[in-house]
Amino acid sequence: MKKLVLAGVVLGATTASLFGTPALADHEGGSHGSHGSHHGNHAMHVNSGRAPSTEKGSDHLRVEDCWIRLLPKVAPSGGFFVLHNQGKSEPVVLKGIQTDAFGMSMLHETTEKNGMSAMTMVPDVTIEPGQSLSFKPGSYHAMLEKPRADLKAGQQITVNFELGTGKKIPVQCTLKSPSARSFSDQ
Repeated sequence: MKKLVLAGVVLGATTASLFGTPALADHEGGSHGSHGSHHGNHAMHVNSGRAPSTEKGSDHLRVEDCWIRLLPKVAPSGGFFVLHNQGKSEPVVLKGIQTDAFGMSMLHETTEKNGMSAMTMVPDVTIEPGQSLSFKPGSYHAMLEKPRADLKAGQQITVNFELGTGKKIPVQCTLKSPSARSFSDQ
């Protein structure tokens, strides 16, 4: 059984009303609440996660299938990946992500209640020993804003995953087109 420790605030305005177009609201596969401009900047760097670290807790985290749905500058891009805690006794806490390719990044969760989607910023996510957690469209995901001007679908960028211990794990993430819905899509 997965045990996740989450906290956050549900935000009210929809991305569609914020940007005035339903097409831009579909960056996660459905409309979400607005994330607003008051969110903190979390560091996010992504590593293949396959090279073990010697720092306690971080040597048990593996990151797989990291990709970012690259959207036009007016819309936040979505970051997706799978986290595996391969440890047997210690939880791993993901505090955030950071990359030089984007000026700001945050962790979010999309939930549905009474037929309405809501997006909540989460300050951290805990992965219990032996458990995995997928960041995917319509669920947990990273929001990335203020992209560098030269980014293009097909590029690889380095994203740093910041753990509760302060350790940052660099991972290579693939930039994908706005139509991508999974790691295997173009």
